[in-house]
Amino acid sequence: MAGEEITVGANAEAAVQSRKSGFAARWARIHIFAENARKIHWQVVLAIAFVVFYNVLGVLDIVSTTIGLRGLATEANPFIRSLMENFSHGWIYTKLGLQAIVTVMLLWFPHRLVLGIFALPMAYMGYVVHNNLQIIGML
Repeated sequence: MAGEEITVGANAEAAVQSRKSGFAARWARIHIFAENARKIHWQVVLAIAFVVFYNVLGVLDIVSTTIGLRGLATEANPFIRSLMENFSHGWIYTKLGLQAIVTVMLLWFPHRLVLGIFALPMAYMGYVVHNNLQIIGML
């Protein structure tokens, strides 16, 4: 990059080790923050409640989408639509796998900021499920 000095020999090795130790140091700090967040009881309880609600919404989304697709409805999400077209029912496993990753991440790091940020996509998923249920005539 412009303005950066290129190091050679022992200096280059030291620079690489410094970057590696910087990553390790950041990861160690994140791990400590996550441990501290898990020590706060209300955050853990709220994370568990969010995870349960999120996974219920996820299953309702899958079920309502499947029912809607049997009728005249089409999938609005282009990523999921592409999975449906290319992998048939594989989209369900992909969606459940992504839900599992998000679930583990939220339970591992139940910080109030993370919970607050997560509330937004969870509310959107609630909207999507509500919309799906309206389309298939269940609301």
